[in-house]
This record gives sequence, structure tokens and C-alpha cells, in this order.
Amino acid sequence: MFRRKVCKAFDLRYEQTRQHAIIMSANWFLWVNLLFSIVILVRYYFNPSVNLAIPAGHADFSHLPLFAVMVISAAVLYMLKYSPDRLSRNIWTMLRVTMLILSLNWCLVLFLLFASGGRPVIFALASILLLTGLIALYVDALAWFLFSVPLQAAIIITSLVFTSYITVVNVLAYIALALLVESARRMLNTWFVLAIHREQENNDLIQRLEIQANCDPLTGLANRRAFQVMLDKAVQRASFQQGDSTFSMLMLDVDKFKNYNDFYGHQAGDSCLIQVAESIENAVRANLDLVGRFGGEEFIVLLPQASATDAADIAKRIQSALSMRNIEHMASDVTNKVTVSIGIAEWSPGLTASQLVSRADSALYYAKHSGRNQYQMFYPANNPVKEQTVKQA
Repeated sequence: MFRRKVCKAFDLRYEQTRQHAIIMSANWFLWVNLLFSIVILVRYYFNPSVNLAIPAGHADFSHLPLFAVMVISAAVLYMLKYSPDRLSRNIWTMLRVTMLILSLNWCLVLFLLFASGGRPVIFALASILLLTGLIALYVDALAWFLFSVPLQAAIIITSLVFTSYITVVNVLAYIALALLVESARRMLNTWFVLAIHREQENNDLIQRLEIQANCDPLTGLANRRAFQVMLDKAVQRASFQQGDSTFSMLMLDVDKFKNYNDFYGHQAGDSCLIQVAESIENAVRANLDLVGRFGGEEFIVLLPQASATDAADIAKRIQSALSMRNIEHMASDVTNKVTVSIGIAEWSPGLTASQLVSRADSALYYAKHSGRNQYQMFYPANNPVKEQTVKQA
């Protein structure tokens, strides 16, 4: 059926957009971690006067956290690039675990820097890491907390271990940093949600306008313009297909509808057309056939993968569904109930859309002039219309 309801899919759109955003920003964030660890390693390798702390009597494992950051970042970047499904749940879980592992390694780096006398750069290094993490991870609160909380805790713990006390200024600085990054995360996430909400509203508006442009306002069926587009596509598709590419169409006309309007009034006439439209929709194949209003009291049905015989069966169902409505029509000389006349045309190779409509219209014309309340088929042969025995409802 053509009639559709606008779907408020904000939650789905938000989740999909959030996943795409975290995957894109995760790539950037991992590159930052990789390059940052390389810079620190190069600094200490080429600056003999400064080195990471090595506990007395122990081997030099001080650079292992930085190497771990490099290896983990490079490995995850590789997996993200060559993963067949970058939005799978496994990738999502892997990224969150990666954030925690990276954070723990950076905590160890901060501890070693603090022990080596690099206290002046600790706050700056931690701030840079938190800032880059904030930019990349604000759309995923859990990933953000897995990365940021260990880092912020490491600053306080190292201060206690190596200075035995924390000054008021330090406490205020740590609190200010924590509040700053969290408030920034909330603000960025609010803007992110607002942007998706605006995008969803625009999409809903576009969808409503599209439906209005392609829908008959009275019945909710496809209007003539929309039906013509779908018919042209069906003809084009069938023309290029090999094998069985048959489809058919029905053209229907409400019998003696002018008399109905004159007798019952236009408001009742509108109600009658709505009931006829519903009867047609209930009789056709759901999610396959397309029902449209051709104009006035005329309706048209596109029947994909249907021969003329299949179309005749559907025409019978339409007449039966309308008969069950039992809509009174005392102004009709056909019967005292609302009925329809139906013309059936089957597409054949070489026919254009307009020719197919013309054939259905010819069959409808013959049905009306043969007594109405019946269907007639169009047969392409030497004669324009080869009559078949009239099928009474």
C-alpha cells in the first residue's frame, strides 16, 4: 500500500549517528595516542639529562607503558581499518576496553614522570590527554569515563605519594579540571543530541512533504503523478528483465457516481470514495500492489508479477470487498448498492506506460458499456479489444 506513517525514529538515528561518530573520532584519538607516545619516547631517548624513573636494582622497564600505548593504538587502528563490520558490538566493546587500557598505561607514564622530577609537565600532559579524550569520546559516556577517571585519579594519587600532601591550590586545580572536562562533555553531548534532533525534524518534514506531494488528500492513496512514476519504473524494469517479467494493471470506475453525488451530496460522495479506496486496498496484495486515485471517481491498481488471470482474481476480490461494504446507492440504475466497473490490461514487451493505461481504459470503457458492475480484459490482437464473456459481480 502507498499510505505510510511518518516514523519518529529519533532513538534509532541517535544510536546510529553516535556509533558512526565514535568510530570516526576513535581513529583520530588512537593516532593522537600513537604520535604522542612516540614524541615522549623520542624526547627521552635524545635527551640524556632527563630519563624516566628506574627503581634501584631493577631493570629498565620504564618505557614499556609508552611502547604499550604505541602497540595498542597501532593494533586497534589496523583492526578498525580492515574490520568487515566496524559498527558491530564486538568493535564497540573493544574500543571501550582499549580506552581503559590506554588510560592505565598513561597513568603509569604520569607516575614515572612524577618520580623523575617531571612534575611541571604532569598537569599539562594530563590536561592534553583529557582534552583529546573529551573531543573524541564525549558521545560515549562510558568510554569517556573509562579513559578519564583513571587519569584524574592518577594525578591525585601521584601527588600524595611524592609530596605527602596536596596544597589547596592543587586541590582547586584538580577540582576545576574535573569540573571543566565534565561540563564540557555534557555541553558537547547536548549540542550533539540537538543537532540529531534538528536533523530528524528536517527528515520528518521532508517525508511529510513528499507524502503530501505524492498522496491523494482525500483517500490517502497514491495520486496520479506518483502512480505514473511507479508505472514508468515498472515498464522500464520489465523491459530490461529476461524471462517472466509480466505485470498487469486495473482501472476502476465507481458506477453512476455523479448520480450518487447529486442524490446524497458531495460530503457523502467523499465518504463513498474513501470506502471504495479502503475496499480496494484490503483486496489487493499487501506490500506488493500499488493503489492510486486516477482522478474523480476513477482508481488504478498496479499489479507486479501478475498476469491478466491473476488480475481478474484480484478484480473479483475488489468487487467482493466492496459488496460486503453494502454502501447504499438508490440513484443507480445498475443496482441499489455502490459498484465498480473494472478494466484489466497486461503488459507485453514493447508497450509503453501510456499504451498500457490506454488499454486498461479501453477495457474499462467496454465494461461500462456492457452493463457496468463487471470487469473486462484487454487482449492485444488484431482487433483493439477482443471481448470476453462478461463477468458479473
